[in-house]
Amino acid sequence: MKRSINKCLITGATGYLGTVLVQILHDAGYTVTSLVLPGEKIEYISPYSDIRYADVCDMEALEREASGFDVVIHLAGVIDISTRNRELMRRVNVSGTKNVAELCRRHDMKMIYCSSVHAIPCLPKNETMTEITDFNPDKVKGLYSKTKAEATKTVLDMTRQGLDAMIAFPSGIIGPNERKLSNIGQLISDFLCGSLMAYVDGGYNFVDVRDVAGGIRGMIENWQSGECFILSGYEISVGKMISEIAGASGRKMLRTKLPYWFAMGTSYFAEFYYFLLRKKPLYTHYSMQTIHSNCRFSNQKARDKIGFSPRPLQESLSDMTKWVMEHFITKSGNRYKPRVSVK
Repeated sequence: MKRSINKCLITGATGYLGTVLVQILHDAGYTVTSLVLPGEKIEYISPYSDIRYADVCDMEALEREASGFDVVIHLAGVIDISTRNRELMRRVNVSGTKNVAELCRRHDMKMIYCSSVHAIPCLPKNETMTEITDFNPDKVKGLYSKTKAEATKTVLDMTRQGLDAMIAFPSGIIGPNERKLSNIGQLISDFLCGSLMAYVDGGYNFVDVRDVAGGIRGMIENWQSGECFILSGYEISVGKMISEIAGASGRKMLRTKLPYWFAMGTSYFAEFYYFLLRKKPLYTHYSMQTIHSNCRFSNQKARDKIGFSPRPLQESLSDMTKWVMEHFITKSGNRYKPRVSVK
């Protein structure tokens, strides 16, 4: 029996989630096309998909390169926990998403938008957050959260005007296969190389990148127009996370834990420090707020309706640690150091 969705276009296909999703959909028998920016590295996705070039902020290019598909999976976005890249983040996350949604509506293509749990207003501690349909940027903290909330509202509003769309809300994504260091990948690298001397109190909800990709496949195969699905994993403290990384790498656990008041008080200075080092920031005002916020997200709806089943965090952290060790750092004797170039 021929399925109604076969031809898939993925924006942001060279990103962390994109490279995994491209292969998962290809292996499942879908015809996959990746939409990438000119100059991006495509060697990780070209064996599994056709390649087209366009910027989601360029409507003329989208019309030319992104039409004629059964579904467009919109992953392209700017993720930044610092206070930089404000204009770029708004342009890509909000205007780019609106462009893709308008294209899909005009050409009668289905759309899956990958939003974030950060778009969901935070409830008081110990209350569980579930899927909602009313999004307001003023009800969330941080520019990234605000852009995702605004973009999500735009997509949902357009479903009432003829757009056939679904929305995924992953929590913090971890696991192997990243091609550029994510914030958690940077944390693992810093820990292994000895530049991470202490950790802070707090925690968050994390989910494996492979499970998020599987959840998006489940959405395609159980299409329910207008539906939203939280693709969350499990809560873990920062201390427990670093302990798992230490166990997977054979390194000793950090002994120093910084109090929250100190971390918050010095967060803006720390962000400037990372900027000077040209490294992904781990320790910013926004990240401190995030790891002390409520991160209890329910993925029950996704489990029941699309077969979502996140693997244990221990497996994800172990696989991610080994990936970082193999691809982003080198070992000399008993010491690790970052690689100058990543293969």
